[in-house]
Amino acid sequence: MNRGIARYLLACVLTLVFWPTMAAAKKVKFMKCGKPLPLQLKPFNHKPQRIDFLCRNSGCHKSAANDKQNTMKNNFCAPASKIVPVTLKTFGDLGDATTNEPSIPKGEPPKSRAKLANVITLADGAELGEGQSIVFVGYVLEARHSNVDKDDPLTKGNGESVQCNLLGCQYNDIHVTLAENANEPSMCRTIVAEIIPHYRPAAWDLFDSADYSSFLKTHPVRITGQLFFDGSHVPCTKDGQAGFNPVTQHNDFQRLALWEIHPIYAIDVCEHTEKSQCSASDQSAWFPFMELRGRLSLTSVTPMEKCKATTDHPKSQCPGFATRRKKRAH
Repeated sequence: MNRGIARYLLACVLTLVFWPTMAAAKKVKFMKCGKPLPLQLKPFNHKPQRIDFLCRNSGCHKSAANDKQNTMKNNFCAPASKIVPVTLKTFGDLGDATTNEPSIPKGEPPKSRAKLANVITLADGAELGEGQSIVFVGYVLEARHSNVDKDDPLTKGNGESVQCNLLGCQYNDIHVTLAENANEPSMCRTIVAEIIPHYRPAAWDLFDSADYSSFLKTHPVRITGQLFFDGSHVPCTKDGQAGFNPVTQHNDFQRLALWEIHPIYAIDVCEHTEKSQCSASDQSAWFPFMELRGRLSLTSVTPMEKCKATTDHPKSQCPGFATRRKKRAH
């Protein structure tokens, strides 16, 4: 048989054998809502990230309750047509309401999230709860890619179940700690917002860069996204101490309430340093975070050291999860 024909036939056979795997690798596993992504994410509607091909909305299965919680963490479907302004007091009220709800366990996701839908009644008579869009104005006290080992980001650590326990910065949330006071001394008076890796714009992936930290500590940010309840943790006690988590048997990290802005749909930065000049409704006071690099005249932005190594084939601690483990550093 002619060698050329033999090679051609071999290629055809290999294609037939490996086509299902190739097709699966190219299929986006992360599901959206049948409509464009919200707010500042809309231009990225057709720009999935590597994680979107690897990890579904519910992440790594641990339990039915955890699957539901993970799916809510990855929810881009909260209605952006009605965005509710909230304050630190709002988060405190939400926290009090859920702490006093006997059907919501401590330190683990609730089996049913129905009670989280309309938790408190606002001054205007509207009800507020999980799955609604909110906006908060405050200062960034800290920002970091969470669940990523600082020394060996691609080989050590556990990742997080919501992101299929994948290792590396590009596959994990950016955890943002927010306060109403730029010099807030108590972490028990802070709230949490999360930039998830799904469909994450490249500019947002650098939100925790040291090149931005000084500016963001002195200029309020306007964070818009979904109101979400993270049942896997325990909030601070009323006397301002870290709460004890009965599931992990350790004190939890400090924050006012288990209610978060998660995921984030839009990040804006105030032109001014005084929060009093940064009303959420005054559009003239804000510019998108994506413009900050240009405004600071930065020729480049340096990622955190642990985020410099990347891979298209991440290691995962999720049972049964496998990708080719080929590293690429730059």
